[in-house]
Amino acid sequence: MKTDKTETIELPSELEIEQQINLIVARGLVPKQTFSAYLRLMYTRLGFRYMFHDWTEIAFALASGSLLMLFALFLESSHSQVIEEDIYAAIFIGSPVLYLLVSTLFFVRRKHSDTYETEMVCKYNVYQLASLRMLAFSLICLALNVALVLAASAMFQHIHLLFALALSASSLFLFSVVFLYIILRIRSDITKYALISLWFAGNIGLKALFSTEYIQLLQTIPVSVYLLLTAVCGALYIKNLNQLRKLQNPEGAI
Repeated sequence: MKTDKTETIELPSELEIEQQINLIVARGLVPKQTFSAYLRLMYTRLGFRYMFHDWTEIAFALASGSLLMLFALFLESSHSQVIEEDIYAAIFIGSPVLYLLVSTLFFVRRKHSDTYETEMVCKYNVYQLASLRMLAFSLICLALNVALVLAASAMFQHIHLLFALALSASSLFLFSVVFLYIILRIRSDITKYALISLWFAGNIGLKALFSTEYIQLLQTIPVSVYLLLTAVCGALYIKNLNQLRKLQNPEGAI
């Protein structure tokens, strides 16, 4: 008669159990994706052709806006009574114009297009596409603003170039932060348009009513503060873009 031999099974130690649990958890968890990595992945998957399928319209809008602003500078340069302070005010008020033009064009066309609802349930919705496009828009508009400021400095010799560049960049990113905040927080389209228009109406009104004080305030702030404001607003802009990509369809279609 055979005797059964019971094999002893060696149980793992507590340290080995803990190591295995940590390994399983580490493999099961999806690593948190950074915003830059997300944008690179989205661009790789979709490509330039889809991300910027309307690039000809964007280029036309930017070129038209830039030429109009350049023409306005040329007209102003022909007037001998134009003073340095007025140019700085125009730079601060006008720097966000190109950004507003292409950003509004994107949202308005998308929302009123026949494919809007379809895009909202695709792998990447309209807001996620906007996060990459608006980042590109801001960089392109920054470069165009630099070119316009350089043109202004060539036409008006008394302009402080570094101050004008810092003023333009801070105005662009400050407006961009406000623009994205309105897009993220406000539901009503009419309210959005009214608040965005308030930037230009408010600044133009202040310049018209309190010209001396308005210009003095712009010139009192040193270049270093404008550069710091640009950096802070740039960081907030990236943060808001990251929030924009997480925004979902109000109807819950995602």
